[in-house]
Amino acid sequence: MEATADSELFTRTVKVVDSYDRGALVRVNETGREGWISLAHADLSPAGPLHVLTVPAAVAREAGLL
Repeated sequence: MEATADSELFTRTVKVVDSYDRGALVRVNETGREGWISLAHADLSPAGPLHVLTVPAAVAREAGLL
């Protein structure tokens, strides 16, 4: 996922609580905040039992993760 000069990325370690073919309910490891993320806007990479989530900050904010 590329970042442009005017976009900020949100990258955190998360636990996938629930998912379906187009989205995932994730819990941010550091804060405990949960939110639904569209997989069309996210990079969700496995990291052992957790995942690394990278999304534009605006998407994370809209999902309530920020």
